[in-house]
Amino acid sequence: MEELDLLRKEIDKVDEELVKLFERRMELAVKIGGIKKQKGMEVFDAERERQVIEKAIGRLKNKHLAEELKIFFKSLMDSSKKIQYDIMQKAED
Repeated sequence: MEELDLLRKEIDKVDEELVKLFERRMELAVKIGGIKKQKGMEVFDAERERQVIEKAIGRLKNKHLAEELKIFFKSLMDSSKKIQYDIMQKAED
């Protein structure tokens, strides 16, 4: 069990970093949403999403994780879009 505990502590450290990075990404999504609102742009950009996922997969060392990374990034972008849609909704209220 000692090895399991050590690995879980490592995961906790990674999760801590992921939370920081997630918050930073969402802060940027808010800023992007504000710009899109000002310029009358749509929130969803299918080509941009495709490019982001492609670029992320290209950075993978372990290409066997491509599908999992795709799911991860789609989830991130869905959260970003939700925040941006919320910003657009507030503009209409």
